[in-house]
Amino acid sequence: MSARPGFFQFHTRTLLIASGLIAAVLLAAVLTPQMLARSARLEVLRNHVEEVARLVASQVDGDLHRQLIEGRGNDASLLAQARAPLLRLHEHWPEAFYVYTMAVQDGQAHFILDTAQDAEFARRRGLKASRYMESFNLRGDYSADWLPTLQAGRTYVNSGFQYDDYGYFLSGNAPIFDSTGKVAGFAAVDFDLNYYLSEERRFQRIEIASVVVVLLLALLLGFLYARYRHAEELELRHHYESSMQDALTGLPNRRGALSAINALWREGDAHSHAALLVDIDNFKAINDTHGHAAGDEALLSLAHALRDCVRPGDISARLGGDEFLIFGRDCDQHGAELIAKRLLQAVRANPAAARFSVSVGISVSRGSQGGFDLLYRQADKAMYRAKEEGRNRYEVFALA
Repeated sequence: MSARPGFFQFHTRTLLIASGLIAAVLLAAVLTPQMLARSARLEVLRNHVEEVARLVASQVDGDLHRQLIEGRGNDASLLAQARAPLLRLHEHWPEAFYVYTMAVQDGQAHFILDTAQDAEFARRRGLKASRYMESFNLRGDYSADWLPTLQAGRTYVNSGFQYDDYGYFLSGNAPIFDSTGKVAGFAAVDFDLNYYLSEERRFQRIEIASVVVVLLLALLLGFLYARYRHAEELELRHHYESSMQDALTGLPNRRGALSAINALWREGDAHSHAALLVDIDNFKAINDTHGHAAGDEALLSLAHALRDCVRPGDISARLGGDEFLIFGRDCDQHGAELIAKRLLQAVRANPAAARFSVSVGISVSRGSQGGFDLLYRQADKAMYRAKEEGRNRYEVFALA
């Protein structure tokens, strides 16, 4: 009969190791594309910021912007005129935090126009205005070739969000051209980090949900694997025990007995060992006269008697057919004879329908001298002598 483990029987160590390995593989498979997608989304945002910066630059009057650079910024009406198209754009771009223009003088960037210079607009948006010709000082750890790139007439977008006095921003910059085609400063747009994070939150929720699902799935698969391994171990153990056990009596068979005896014999600290070989007298006649069912009943009765007669730690086994064995570790001749007497008495008193008797051969060795094979052969000789002397008795092997 196959072993039937309970549904929740498994080794915790197997569950943890399997779940951990499965989780690592699944997390790598799930999170790696999501990390790549996050980088791709940032690149999409950079491209968007670049397009917005170009649109802002296209709305600025390059000739008017040049006049402001050349010192006409004190004319409030001129500043308002130049700022008007930027305000109209910015009104429709809530995601754009700052919209402004700059110019380069003596290698230093200066603010020219800023939509936050309109007090009402700045109040509604919560913006901090940059003054006309205010210097823009980029932090040293963010320094790059952005000014030469813009002065050469090319757009420039930061590689990521950068911190300045106004906050964390992803900035896009595009050159402003005057009517002659020369660069007359550049327009810039800042996208706040919070805008990016707000866009990312829904993806983060997906990532968190993915991690939770992966961990639960890994735990489930780890549980199924641990349960499978446990069931497999039980099945192997069942097959092993079946190979070591006699199917009829439940006693160890020859293989099981030899395995157990050899393990005890190797310990080597016993003063003596005893082997009692037991054989049912005229067993063939019982089968022929009363049938095999009666023979099986006799075998079962003898197995029961053996269990009742041996000492704790002794080995009783069915070697095959009607031959049984008792092995007593650290047992002398007197002890072996007591076992034989109890066994004969139990068999004589058994209530089996087919009455039977047994012959017992005893052999005793000192320590591990000679090995079990010799002890077995001597017990076999003693058992045949018991049969020759009339059966239903025991004999002790004695050297001639």
